[in-house]
Amino acid sequence: MCFNGAMVVFTPDDEPYLGRQSVYQFDTIIQLFVEEQLRIAVLTRHGRLSPLQEAAGELVPSASSIALSIREFVRQGYLLSAAILKRPLFERVATLSYLIEHPDAVNLWRDGWPHGSRPSLKERIRAMHNASGERTAGRPPPTEATIRQVLDEMNSLVHGDPVAALHGAVLMDDGRAGYTISKDVRSPNRADEVCFFATMMLVVLLARSTQLFPPDEDQPKQ
Repeated sequence: MCFNGAMVVFTPDDEPYLGRQSVYQFDTIIQLFVEEQLRIAVLTRHGRLSPLQEAAGELVPSASSIALSIREFVRQGYLLSAAILKRPLFERVATLSYLIEHPDAVNLWRDGWPHGSRPSLKERIRAMHNASGERTAGRPPPTEATIRQVLDEMNSLVHGDPVAALHGAVLMDDGRAGYTISKDVRSPNRADEVCFFATMMLVVLLARSTQLFPPDEDQPKQ
């Protein structure tokens, strides 16, 4: 094992991946996303919401909290923990996208997806493809192989199999490989991957939120 990095608390001025394009893009979308959620919060408190809007009012804040947790983990160099949080973030974004594409399923979601009613993650991923605008842009949906690769990586991270251990592998001072038990401040590519993924999730959430709560209407249309 390798104890990588001093036990210090980084700030926005000295965080290890400061200056990375991925971190900058993540911070930019966080700013836009938070501003939009502050606008929507007024509607959720003073407007009459549809069941679909109520579902979004529960899913989006929790997804936002997870995304901000990922950002803080990246700031502190806890890249493995940040990567593990990709799965719960992904689940919430995919679920919201699915509910928007299938509003008749909101009651089933509200009831906790009774046995046999929960849509597969593959189905929800396809709904995310529609949400991202790729369908209208003429881009093909993700292939089965691509979906399987994404799911396998996330499952690996959550369950801690040998492949997941590679996400904590670092190069030690003597040039040998080891595993960090704390911060990882030497893996910019790993930080990039996590930040780009979380940015993409927030982009989809931002688009879906605006779709459900249009800025020019007090009570959005379904």
